[in-house]
Amino acid sequence: MASRINEDPEGSRITYVKGDLFACPKTDSLAHCISEDCRMGAGIAVLFKKRFGGVQELLSQREFEHRILFHAG
Repeated sequence: MASRINEDPEGSRITYVKGDLFACPKTDSLAHCISEDCRMGAGIAVLFKKRFGGVQELLSQREFEHRILFHAG
């Protein structure tokens, strides 16, 4: 994997990494915004769904609308 770090004067940092997103170290966290129905039927959402599952767990949290849902997979 090749990466390039851009640092601005205020100390913010963005790291660009080219490679397999799912090959990141276990100490890293991945997050992806999804629609309210948790369908996850297109794009990278499909890969997240296949790899981590947990859709039923997310659907069971629907009463907490407009909050961050958590899957501990």
